[in-house]
Amino acid sequence: MKVAIVVASVSGKCLPVMLASCREYAPAVKVYLRTPFNAPRYDVYKQVRGAANNFGADYNEIIDIAFADGYDGVVVANDDVVLTPTSYYDLLDDVVTLQHEVGEPIGWVVSRCDAARPMQNIRSNPFKQELQYFKFPWEECICPMEVVSPIFGYISRQAWAVAKFPPLNWYSDDVHCRDLAAAGYENFLSRSYVHHVGSQSTGMDGEALTLAAVPWIRENRPEYALEWFGAQQ
Repeated sequence: MKVAIVVASVSGKCLPVMLASCREYAPAVKVYLRTPFNAPRYDVYKQVRGAANNFGADYNEIIDIAFADGYDGVVVANDDVVLTPTSYYDLLDDVVTLQHEVGEPIGWVVSRCDAARPMQNIRSNPFKQELQYFKFPWEECICPMEVVSPIFGYISRQAWAVAKFPPLNWYSDDVHCRDLAAAGYENFLSRSYVHHVGSQSTGMDGEALTLAAVPWIRENRPEYALEWFGAQQ
């Protein structure tokens, strides 16, 4: 399987550490990076500069470039994650397992982390929200999920051809997962883990980011908007 890592970054606040972990723990994997015009040059295989848009649009651009170079799949990585020695390889092992055991169509296969959705977080009890110090049994399992956050996640060329990210900062992953599910694709949580600083890519103000996404979702995915936000006032 020919796979690249793709990253889009605006502030670059955590990017040097993230890229250093890629070089250390996935040295043979080519990294594609999308940054603003004024960003410094980074030690990656291909860096593309452009106007800062939003999470969805910037990632669509760099993912399309990687697929144009002939990759079978890409691992989408936030600029505020840090890989462990096994992050990339555990993720790809789980992708291969799913391809053999589930077959197609497979949507996202994403890593666990320590700052995302409750079931995606390690050592977090999704039922009682209590901190735990020993692994829950499901941390060693590949789990089907309705919606995941691709903090560090694999997507195939086939799935990407079905749907791309919407032009949003927040809710881009929710919309994309639901679009894939509507086309018959299933998303999965891997055994892989990455450290995730959290909220460095798009900002800390969750309420503002949600409000900014609502108009687009109401206009373009009204069925999702009704479920997530209720009837329009």
